[in-house]
Amino acid sequence: MHNHNMTIRPALAGLFSALLLATLMLAGVSLTAAQATRTPVPLATLVPPTPLPPLPSTTPQPPLVQSAIARIKARIDPSSQKPTLVIGIPYNIYRFSTLTDTGDVQGFEADIAQAIADDWGCTLQLRQVTQENALDLLLSGQIDLLMGQVVLSRDAQSQLDYSDPIFANRQVALVLNDAGLQDIKDLNGKTIGVVAGSRAEDAYNAWASANGVQATVTRYTMLDEGLRALVDKQITALAGDRWELDRKVNGIIPGVTLLPTPFRVEPYAIAMRRYDDNLRTLVNRTLQRLVSSNRYAPIYDQWFPKDLLPEELRVIPRVWSNLDTDSRGLGDFPVDVVLPSRPVVTQVIKAGQPLRVAGLGAPPDPNGKPSIVEALNQALVNELARRWHVQVQPVPDSYGKGEDMLASGQADLAVGVEPHWSGVDRIDYAGMYAQRGYRMMVRIGSDIEGFASLRIGVRQIGVYADDANAWEIVKKQTDAVGIPEATLKRVTIRTDADAIDAVFNTQVARVLVADGLRLWPLVQANPKLVQLTKTTYDPHPLAFGVPRNDADFRVLVEVTLQDMYQDGTYQKLWQENFGLGDPMSFVVWPGPTTVFGVKTTG
Repeated sequence: MHNHNMTIRPALAGLFSALLLATLMLAGVSLTAAQATRTPVPLATLVPPTPLPPLPSTTPQPPLVQSAIARIKARIDPSSQKPTLVIGIPYNIYRFSTLTDTGDVQGFEADIAQAIADDWGCTLQLRQVTQENALDLLLSGQIDLLMGQVVLSRDAQSQLDYSDPIFANRQVALVLNDAGLQDIKDLNGKTIGVVAGSRAEDAYNAWASANGVQATVTRYTMLDEGLRALVDKQITALAGDRWELDRKVNGIIPGVTLLPTPFRVEPYAIAMRRYDDNLRTLVNRTLQRLVSSNRYAPIYDQWFPKDLLPEELRVIPRVWSNLDTDSRGLGDFPVDVVLPSRPVVTQVIKAGQPLRVAGLGAPPDPNGKPSIVEALNQALVNELARRWHVQVQPVPDSYGKGEDMLASGQADLAVGVEPHWSGVDRIDYAGMYAQRGYRMMVRIGSDIEGFASLRIGVRQIGVYADDANAWEIVKKQTDAVGIPEATLKRVTIRTDADAIDAVFNTQVARVLVADGLRLWPLVQANPKLVQLTKTTYDPHPLAFGVPRNDADFRVLVEVTLQDMYQDGTYQKLWQENFGLGDPMSFVVWPGPTTVFGVKTTG
């Protein structure tokens, strides 16, 4: 980051020192009154820095043979007698990790680091890192994890593994209010300022190239120079990091606005050594535990309040099934590194061998049509294979057995698997592409929109006789809206014909609660009789399964789905073949469209 101050020319001194509310916005969100009254930090003269160099080449490292978990467990803090977790993090990142006057490191990522250590029962040691030494410290084992605006990019995947994303940063355009610009597409033909060598410059160049935008680009050595040029109207817009601009502008420079669409979204994650699958699994499980126990949201609220960063722009790790039953502690996780015996990228795709796919072959739905899950699975697999230039070889009799087939080495890829914590020591999961869950089926034209609608009127709720989970969901959801369990009447449904009769004809059941995939064919076959409400209850994602610790192939699946999402192919296939609920959204990792020598675009 370029956190440099500047000397203000006399003509601009009043403007930069005025304690006025900047109309800095992201997606139409204004700054808070408390932020508007913040006293500006006096500006000082600094020598202009040289552009940031690229990350230096790291010292060659021997192959990984043991997880960093072993090192963490063996590093006992003498005062607490607890294991010690060492996390490398910069000490100068506004809102993320900043060294205070008392010697503490505070910020969004510093708090997440502490929460992880607390969850593991560890003493946390934060070690200051810089751009020049961070990678070497991680790869040499001097730190266990790396945090602090670590971009989950495609470029460093040959050396690093990453956790699931923990934050989504944005490279954006700052403009004057009176510039008359509504979106970044309006920058065509204008003059854009960038800081030389910054991520914002790279993001702008990539976006402009992809969208055919031509503008005059002026490069500056410091962000402050660009801000001065913007105020002087020497440039139309200034490209920059959303939160660095916030630090420089909020409460200091009035009359400026962020254009709502970013040049690029940059996911931040926690980095570790490549192939340390045990540590990656443990970190991801802990992030999900922070979400499930409501420890994640308060950290967001403290450093990025909802009026500054709306909930829809927050990145929240998805919680998998069986999280509550995975009670393992740090000491229970294995420390061995198990590499795949048949790496799919090198031994299948690049070798021109057929891709063995398990999990296809679902039976038709009650209407005799292919099930929507089967249709989507087949369409996605075919598209992946087309982009990778391989043939698909379905594994016979593998529907519902994809995880077992993959774990036993009989398949290279499994479809339609549900990520769950009882399976993480057998396979890895990649690319969550659909979601299943419970839905409400109601009479056509009903005014029922959810369980809250049952506060008024009768409470006859249908569930299938063979679905033991449905009534538990009903009790949980009705309790959440203040409906006593004693007032509920359970209606047992035995067949699909009984379901239509109970909800539409006899109205014995006011609603039917069941798996949405089970109800959807009924609604399609009886569109004039019944409909589904919009909310999904107890949602569970569907994903691809890949061989355990086959890091290259896991990344290839993720990146290819991201590129399908970016070019609209995923949305098209989802709508044509699934169409239940909403398509999944993907956090796109920045970087090239060729990974490990395999092209991911059409």
